[in-house]
Amino acid sequence: MATSVIEICNNALLDLGEDVIMSLGDDSKAAGLCNHRWPAVRDAVLRAHPWNCAMSQAELAAGTAAPLWKWAYKYTLPSDFLRVIQMVGCDGEDISDWEIQGNIILCDEDAPIFISFVRCETDPRKYDALLTETLSARLAAALAYPLTGSTSLAQAYWELYQKKLAEARGVDAREGVPESVTPTAWLGAKLGR
Repeated sequence: MATSVIEICNNALLDLGEDVIMSLGDDSKAAGLCNHRWPAVRDAVLRAHPWNCAMSQAELAAGTAAPLWKWAYKYTLPSDFLRVIQMVGCDGEDISDWEIQGNIILCDEDAPIFISFVRCETDPRKYDALLTETLSARLAAALAYPLTGSTSLAQAYWELYQKKLAEARGVDAREGVPESVTPTAWLGAKLGR
């Protein structure tokens, strides 16, 4: 389903009984609020679940300088990173002891490490229809009070968002998210298998 940020915003606005906008730059309160809230709402919804359309993998090399304390290695996260789903070492085993500080993963695992992660997918044409509906519901919840002054309407749309998120998660999870994202193809190539 091809869609756009404007369509997602307009779905939220229509649900709230507001007029549609032509662009995020329109001279209206609704457009200004959509323009301001859209990036944070998008990232929050993408971070809430490992959506198939926003999943990615990366091989990370260790930084040249070691962390100051506690950990042996640090790895810079990809620029489009939102959330780690799984991390494995070069032996193919899960890494369970790690932490994120800023855009760095700290751990004791020797390089390279491999991550499966949720990326910031900014192209709404790649979104699943249920993800689009979930985004519209979350945006409606965020816009309800500033546009209508109604806390009960904001709460109602927050509950609707939660229901749409649960539905979308259920369908998305049944569409082939692998049980294991161990990078066997990467490891075979890296280790000469």
